[in-house]
Amino acid sequence: MKRKLVLIMAAVILASNSTACKNSENTLSTDNDKSRSTQSSISESVSESTESDTQSKTEVQSEINEYDGTFNEEVFDKIVSNVVIGDKTFSFPCSLEDLGEGFSFWDDLMMYEEETELRSSVLLYEGESLATVTMHCAADDNDYSDNDIICISFTASDFKRQTTIDNISIGGITFDSTEEEILQMFGEPIDKYEDSDDFELYIYSIDNKRMTLSFNSGNLNIIEFKLGGK
Repeated sequence: MKRKLVLIMAAVILASNSTACKNSENTLSTDNDKSRSTQSSISESVSESTESDTQSKTEVQSEINEYDGTFNEEVFDKIVSNVVIGDKTFSFPCSLEDLGEGFSFWDDLMMYEEETELRSSVLLYEGESLATVTMHCAADDNDYSDNDIICISFTASDFKRQTTIDNISIGGITFDSTEEEILQMFGEPIDKYEDSDDFELYIYSIDNKRMTLSFNSGNLNIIEFKLGGK
């Protein structure tokens, strides 16, 4: 009887140990699967991030490669023929009507210079300040929605402050463009001004067409174009 009891207990212990081993193996297998899954997710995330960074750098390099390091009238016309504001693409000079729905002038800030017949105001999009603009406009012209905008100036502060437009690009120039990239694209400016506060002003011009870029501590903060027009 005792021998039979011992054999039964031994069988129970063996069965218990066998189950424990299997559970341990299953746990280890599950942990390994989780580890492989986590490593795979991390690898995919790193891969996607790398691909995104590579794509971004490729796009910037592609924009730089569109130009050959010189500035002339043809280059200027190429720049202003590809103005992207949000999901809309325009060519300057253009009028308020050309810009379309959502765009308006801030009438309360409209200024008029009688001698030159230039009217300046703030360009709004969905009621938010986007740029400052100038157009030719006779003193008795009360409807200037069809007058060509001959000068437009975007500032980084206005762009970051507004909440409706997430992208501004003028011929590939954005507020993320660096001085090095600008020089690669258009070469040395015709005029360049610097001061002790890390402020730099690049002026590229040909005849009556001018591009002005302002940098503050290496960051592009003003993109301005003066164009021909009415």
